[in-house]
Amino acid sequence: MFKIDKIQTQMGIMIVLISLFAFIISGAYEYNSMKKDMLKDLNQKADGLAERLSESLIPPLWNVDQPAINRIILSEMNDKRIKAIIVTEDNDKTVFTGKVRDSDWNITDFKTRPIGELVKREAEISVLNQPIGAVEIYMSPKFIQDELFNSLLNSLVRTMLLVVLLMMTIFATMRKILISPIIKLSKTARQISVDKNYGARVDFKCQGEMNILVDNFNYMLQQIEEQDLKLKDYSGQLQQKIQQSNKNLASSYKELKEINKQLEIAKDEAETASRLKSQFMANVSHEIRTPMNAIIGMADLTLATKLSAKQSEFIKIIINSGQVLLRLINDILDFSKIDAGKLELEEVNFDLHQLIDDISDLFVEQMVASQTELVIEILPGVPRRIKTDPLRLRQVLANLTANAFKFTNKGEITITIKAERIRSEKVDLLFSVKDTGIGIPKQVQPELFTAFKQADGSTTRKYGGTGLGLSISKRIIDFMGGKIWVESELGKGSTFFFKISPKRVPNIRPSEYMLPKNLQNSPVLIVDDNPAVGSVLSRYLQHFGFNPETCTSAEEALDRIAQKTDNPYKFILMDLILPGIKGDEASKIIRKTHSAEDLPILLITTMDLNNALIKADAAGISKVLPKPLKQSTLFDAIMETFGCSNYARKRIEPQNVPEKLFKGFKALLVEDNLINQQVAQHILIETGLTIETADNGLEAVTKVEKNNYDLILMDIQMPEMDGYEATRVIRDRLKKTDLPIIAMTAHAMRGDKEKCLQAGMNDYIPKPIDKNQMMSIIKTYLLENKTQHSRITIKENIQKTSQPDTDFQKFQQLNIEEALDRIGGDLNILINILKNFDAYNIDFTKKIDSMLAKDELKEAGDMAHTLKGAAANLSAVNLAKTAQALENACKAEQKEDAVMALYETNKKLELLRIEISMLTEELA
Repeated sequence: MFKIDKIQTQMGIMIVLISLFAFIISGAYEYNSMKKDMLKDLNQKADGLAERLSESLIPPLWNVDQPAINRIILSEMNDKRIKAIIVTEDNDKTVFTGKVRDSDWNITDFKTRPIGELVKREAEISVLNQPIGAVEIYMSPKFIQDELFNSLLNSLVRTMLLVVLLMMTIFATMRKILISPIIKLSKTARQISVDKNYGARVDFKCQGEMNILVDNFNYMLQQIEEQDLKLKDYSGQLQQKIQQSNKNLASSYKELKEINKQLEIAKDEAETASRLKSQFMANVSHEIRTPMNAIIGMADLTLATKLSAKQSEFIKIIINSGQVLLRLINDILDFSKIDAGKLELEEVNFDLHQLIDDISDLFVEQMVASQTELVIEILPGVPRRIKTDPLRLRQVLANLTANAFKFTNKGEITITIKAERIRSEKVDLLFSVKDTGIGIPKQVQPELFTAFKQADGSTTRKYGGTGLGLSISKRIIDFMGGKIWVESELGKGSTFFFKISPKRVPNIRPSEYMLPKNLQNSPVLIVDDNPAVGSVLSRYLQHFGFNPETCTSAEEALDRIAQKTDNPYKFILMDLILPGIKGDEASKIIRKTHSAEDLPILLITTMDLNNALIKADAAGISKVLPKPLKQSTLFDAIMETFGCSNYARKRIEPQNVPEKLFKGFKALLVEDNLINQQVAQHILIETGLTIETADNGLEAVTKVEKNNYDLILMDIQMPEMDGYEATRVIRDRLKKTDLPIIAMTAHAMRGDKEKCLQAGMNDYIPKPIDKNQMMSIIKTYLLENKTQHSRITIKENIQKTSQPDTDFQKFQQLNIEEALDRIGGDLNILINILKNFDAYNIDFTKKIDSMLAKDELKEAGDMAHTLKGAAANLSAVNLAKTAQALENACKAEQKEDAVMALYETNKKLELLRIEISMLTEELA
């Protein structure tokens, strides 16, 4: 774009524009004024003409002298502004005569009245005030525009000449006063910037503000000159400093190079030390684990043999205690993993109540050896099953409980679980472990969860321990997204709290505690001097359906029994160690008036079980129950006491799916594991669903391309082509967008379901397979989505599946009831599947060992994944867990961990083979 950068040009253009603007405004004003005057003159002319003709036309109109009238009209029309003159008679209705100008402005006789922009006047012609006619005059403003233009042009020419003279005068004056000095200043500034000569000055005379501007400009140059001299001086000094700095930098570089060399050596030494430490820890751990695993393994094998209830209880305690010792070893390894950020949490669906019962078993010996009671209080509303890492949760609770026993010589330890808030998918659980021990000083509480820290230096010597337990517990709870804290007062005990929010697991089973009708709402009496224990036992019994009453001494109990004759107590639940009269002594007194059949007495004790049984036999006591008393153990004991053993922890038998529910439908089962194929087929075979199988995703794509299916059950991890890729091919290449594809996989970590849905699958069934969940999902896509009967309801008949009289409780590696529930309740089919599983995995350990020797960790991990899924479907939970650990170690490329995990997996696999053999022989 054209750029105007000279000030005199800018000033000139500005003056011209201002003058032009003034010229236009002046011209417009004069134009409007002249036009107004001319229109006024035209109207005055019309008024005068009308008045004059109304008088001059009286004689000829009276005499009806048309030629005379025409002569008068023609004489007036010499004025070209007159468009027409018309004379009328008979009250303006009849035109007597008139003249009108045509389009060429020639005068013609009247034909029609003119139209357009005209000035019209009309005057009456009268004699002696009597009208005889009228005259109409039409004048045109046409010639005003011409006159106006000529007049305006002359005026504007005069004005323009004056404006030009004024503009030239102003411009010349401004050039002299303003523009010339500015131009000189500009040239001087440009020359100074080129020559860098700050000693130059502007030297010319001017007046007013321009003189001030010149003086200020020269003063500015003087300041710049002074600063330039200082800058040159500083520049010289800076050069000297830079040279010195370069010398210093060279020296520092040599020193830094030497330091880096030393740091590199120190780093290598530290890494070597860390590697040696890790190897040492792994070796020590392995050497300690080997005999410990042998002890636990032999105990597992012993537990699988025929044992009495008492022997089984002892063996379980040995196993649990051995696991505690292993956890003590794991503490140091866990701390190292946590410190390195390598700790991983699992998400497992497990029984929280059973986990708490297992933890209480760990501390039976400590209860017997000390005067401390362990109270388990699971408040109403706490879900039975949750989904989080059970091993890490157990580790935290065991650590806190062990600490409580360590620092409590007398009193009680209470483990409480409370559901603070239940949401749609999660539940906020508050755990607390309260003791009546020595307490913790407030000043050391902030550092209590720091590694290797304890209340004071003496605690390590007096009470033992590594000082890692609380630190590990805190970090585990932090990893779970929770919070842990302590409340304590010296001399009054401590309470450790932690809060987590695990996922909820729908409880598809009704309550396992079902009383016979003759026992429901029966009164029972609890006798325990510990209020906390009495409160918990009362809550247990209320949950069962009894109406419990509590008292704290045998004397009070005897009084209540004597007074309650109308509705006597159904049984007595009494502690052995009571103030005053002991429990066994009170039982002897009761037996004088009440027989064991009329009023059974259940004795609870923390003392040695053999001694307690001897006292119970002498006192006529029906049952002896060891503390800590579990809710399930108490229920079983009550049922056995009243001859209702079939009610003891009643299990709900599997539901039979209506036969031929899915008859007429065809499904493709895509699964690379033969055992998992058999499990799924036996679950679905009685529904009438036609099932075809494919061993991998590639084979599934081929079958879908050639055949029509109503549903696909798709595994995820398979050879050749995995489930994700197979689904994408079916959706994109085969265009099977409406075909339901349901993921059926052991991948049950957070985000796996979303990943399946993103790949194009419709739904998700986690392994181990839940039969009811599988049926519900398949029914949704086969019946509700593919028929017009979207509201069909199917009555599922609950039938008790007749099984041989076999005690399934003695099988520790297999949850046979759960496995039967999964496959439809047929024990023969389950045994057949177990045999196939055993044959399929006969060389598992040998193959994995070979893969690890060749560093084929990925292939080993895939094989472990297959074993994990098959074991989970068969409800071999222990084997599934060890296989999961083996898979994780292989995928993390931790060869040493993988070797240890293979050892555990092989042990569980051998134990499972023994149980499969036992089950087969018993039912042969």
